[in-house]
Amino acid sequence: MNDNKLALVMDDSVSMRHHVMSILRENEDVGEILEADNPDDALRLLLEHDGKLQFIISDWDLPGMPLAEFFKVIQCQPRLAGAPLLLLIEEGKQNAKALAKELNATAVITTPVDPERLLVLSMAVTGTVDRRRAKRIRSPIACQMELGLSKSKKNYSAKVVNISDTGILLSAPVPGRGAGYVYDIAILSLQPAQGEPIKVTARILRIEADAERRDSEDKVMMAFEYINMNNDAQRSLRQYLHMYDSDPDGIATN
Repeated sequence: MNDNKLALVMDDSVSMRHHVMSILRENEDVGEILEADNPDDALRLLLEHDGKLQFIISDWDLPGMPLAEFFKVIQCQPRLAGAPLLLLIEEGKQNAKALAKELNATAVITTPVDPERLLVLSMAVTGTVDRRRAKRIRSPIACQMELGLSKSKKNYSAKVVNISDTGILLSAPVPGRGAGYVYDIAILSLQPAQGEPIKVTARILRIEADAERRDSEDKVMMAFEYINMNNDAQRSLRQYLHMYDSDPDGIATN
């Protein structure tokens, strides 16, 4: 079995391709990065290189083969099929947003590219988290959820059902259409009863109906795994969990 990993960057601007690639190289989980200025050359490169395609970052408007046709072709190749798409668009381009929905893009990234957000997204589509060592507890901690990494992102107040050092289970309002184009990434601001807020980036593992219908509103249960925490956030979360580590029968997040 071939364990090689590939990532593809498509943009007809050389400077944009190199800018994106320089950001991706900060993520150690990203494999060999292929670059192309159009889908035709990209397809040739993908077929020439052996390896599993991790994800694609592409400008929405490229010369040559239409993106929709390009994705139909690669879906026929087992090692290329299913790769997440991060689509680069200019702010306000409605036809680009329609294309993102047609292609089922994992994320829409407006240009100029925010390096931190692109790095977080690359971590989301390549990273793994080992949850076997998690301490699971129940706790009345407040949470603000920023859903979507586009300019149309919205903030929601969510109730923490369960929290561990690798993930969290929230009861949250059903996200509306204005929540942005990224539904698998969220920025969570956790507010303990004492101390400073803990801000983490998290990936959605699953979304289920909230049978309890807390507060008589339509809610969903959203299970997340953390994908990007700095040292201060990790330390604060561990201290918080240590304080409330008195419920060994807490509900699992996985």
